[in-house]
Amino acid sequence: MSHLSSSIGYEIKRIRREKNMTQAELSEGICSQAEISKVENGKNSPTIDWLQQVAKRLKVPLSMLFEDHLRSDMYTSYDQQLLRLLQGHQFEEACIIIDDIKNKIDYDEIKFLAMYYEIIIHEKRNFRTYLETISEFKQLLMNTSLQFKSPTLYLRIKMAIAISFIEHEKFDSAEKNFQELLQFNFDTIELKKVRIKILYNYAKQLSEQNRNQIGLEVTEQGIQESLQIEDGQLLGQLYYQRGYFKKKLNGNPSDIQRDFTMAYSLFRTFNLSVHEKILLEKNGSFVLFRV
Repeated sequence: MSHLSSSIGYEIKRIRREKNMTQAELSEGICSQAEISKVENGKNSPTIDWLQQVAKRLKVPLSMLFEDHLRSDMYTSYDQQLLRLLQGHQFEEACIIIDDIKNKIDYDEIKFLAMYYEIIIHEKRNFRTYLETISEFKQLLMNTSLQFKSPTLYLRIKMAIAISFIEHEKFDSAEKNFQELLQFNFDTIELKKVRIKILYNYAKQLSEQNRNQIGLEVTEQGIQESLQIEDGQLLGQLYYQRGYFKKKLNGNPSDIQRDFTMAYSLFRTFNLSVHEKILLEKNGSFVLFRV
């Protein structure tokens, strides 16, 4: 389903909830409640005629249903810019953008995004300890509108806390955070993609603890969920992870070869040269063919 369909669905859900209206009340005389649910979750593409009826029922102009699309595009653009600068250690440039967002952007979710990156940059520049960083993340999570306005960012922040605990070998705290994360209601395609990242990072924690059987099961779950929503973003890494766990557990050599070969093929397909290099250096003997 397209990004536009997802953003329209999000906006319909947001306005409906603001007006304390149920799906049944919104759908009456227009369509089934199931249809409303599918549109809100980005699973169906609505027609203009349908949107006009829904906008009339919600008592808002039709253009308002497209508001989230503009906001979402702006959010994605800033997210990509800040991530690129962070990865390139261009912290001063990132801080200029963050200040610009704080002073000029009215959308709360984009301001939350800027705060998220600012916290990370402060730790990268050694302005904060990891415990201070976690404390600031938790304060950001206390904003009551964050989970509703930007559930993906809410999950990213909680995942960042869990990963920080892993990096400092606080595995019990990391485990608690991952278990809390997996209880979230992943009711849209975008949230399901975040769930796959959570499963991937949780399995990485389990590998650090040598909990290989559970790690294998979590990785299997991540692969199945990736295939279900046809999301290849982390599929190569997940196949690599599964091969790793099977190797640790002395699994069937043919299965291990298939997983590492599949990971290699996906790394080549998506031009993930760093991942490809690591695979070949550590597990190249399991790759059945090379391009």
